[in-house]
Amino acid sequence: MRGFSSLSSSRASPVVLRNLNKESSSLEKSNKQNPSKPKFQHKQTYNKYNNTVAPSRGNSSSSSSRNSRVSLSDSSVSVNKQVKPIDHHYISQILARKDWFLLLRHELKAQRINLVPQFVVSVLQNQENPLHPLRFYIWVSNIEPLLAKNQSVKGVLANAFFRKGPVVLSVELLRDIKSSGFRVNEDLLCVLIGSWGRLGLAKYCADIFGQISFLGISPSTRLYNAVIDALVKSNSIDLAYLKFQQMLVDNCKPDRFTYNILIHGVCKAGVVDEALRLVKQMEGLGCSPNVFTYTILIDGFCNAKRVDEAFKILDIMKKRNVSPNEATVRSLVHGLFRCLAPQKAFELLVRFMEKEPRMWKLVSDTLLCSLSNNSMAREAAIILRKTGERGFMPDTSTFNITMTCLIKGLDINEICGILDNFIERGVKPGFTIYLALIEALYKVGRGTEGDCYLNHMVKDGLVSNVSSYNMLIDCFCKASMTDRATETFNEMRHRGVAPNLVTFNTLISGHCKNGEVHKAL
Repeated sequence: MRGFSSLSSSRASPVVLRNLNKESSSLEKSNKQNPSKPKFQHKQTYNKYNNTVAPSRGNSSSSSSRNSRVSLSDSSVSVNKQVKPIDHHYISQILARKDWFLLLRHELKAQRINLVPQFVVSVLQNQENPLHPLRFYIWVSNIEPLLAKNQSVKGVLANAFFRKGPVVLSVELLRDIKSSGFRVNEDLLCVLIGSWGRLGLAKYCADIFGQISFLGISPSTRLYNAVIDALVKSNSIDLAYLKFQQMLVDNCKPDRFTYNILIHGVCKAGVVDEALRLVKQMEGLGCSPNVFTYTILIDGFCNAKRVDEAFKILDIMKKRNVSPNEATVRSLVHGLFRCLAPQKAFELLVRFMEKEPRMWKLVSDTLLCSLSNNSMAREAAIILRKTGERGFMPDTSTFNITMTCLIKGLDINEICGILDNFIERGVKPGFTIYLALIEALYKVGRGTEGDCYLNHMVKDGLVSNVSSYNMLIDCFCKASMTDRATETFNEMRHRGVAPNLVTFNTLISGHCKNGEVHKAL
């Protein structure tokens, strides 16, 4: 829990919610005059402990731009208008006002707000006060309901609540929403519940869920799923089970999502047998397990060190025509390396891949990464060769990670052979791979071969900026080839790449280590 000490005093009690529900929502009707563009004398900051706004101290005019995380532009309503950047600071000032809903409407009519996903996401991401994205989302959900259901919009809103929150349903907040003529709907409540779960506020999730009728919201399977998921994420599996048992009382039928959430929770707690019971119950209700269900079970069995049963799950998937995905494979591979000795995990996976050749491509990338992380260069070389023989190409990131491991643990001739084979197949190694191999070749006096790979690197356009030149100069200096370092320095200047402090420090250090003090000077 992140510094939250006054949660109980901010909670909305049933009495408060009931009274607010009876209040008149006619404030908006009494303010129908279009407001002029507001003038703000003081920037305000948010106190997240009591949901109040207070004047900030000192000069904070640049805080909006400093905290901006995206640079999306406002798509103009008229194609003839020039696209202008979003003024997040100005929108924040509007959202800090009591009449924020009227001002936003005015800005929309003046075409300074464009209700498209990119604009909404940008505004939500660039608010310091967590109440501001909440207000903006409430307004958007009433103006453009379909836009408010956009998954990227809801995802950004959830992250804003998590990073800057918690946002609690205090008396002041509920009254503010009520006075705007809007209300907390099911979409927003699901996002709020999710953020509370990520912040570990299990009891608060359960308390608010028990009071949703006072918000004018009826229990639904979707809401139950949201609260059960939040309770599982906050390690409150007992409370999650309690809510699960209450579903039928509220005429809400559990679905596949409900069971997957609970199965994940009990597997996370190490009670895999209970997960199997839930799967049987799920099938009894006509909900067939899907790839996510099986992936969760595989991870659970690996955590419980019941490896044989994890492989049996794969057999069940095959019989039921459920294809494993990348998450399934990652759960299996990482789970085996986590609960077994690396060599034993490697042997089991190779046996499995030979038995299921169609799985080779799916498993090989994750396996190569795990072998590289465990410094198993010989085993990684075997898998890399077999992958190439089967006509599969590892992705660029995996290939670079694997080659880094090989360079540290294999004979230089073997490394060159593997690399040449993949270059012929069209794989383009990254800059760091080339550089590490070139450095290794130079250090053992095989400069001609090093120059050959250097030419490949230049041909692929990997030496193009001051950073890449600096690393190349450093490579020559480490191999005591200061003349080549100087040539590279002259070449970069000839190509119009300006050297920086790192360039000169690298050259000076190289000359000094090589005993060439006069050149260093």
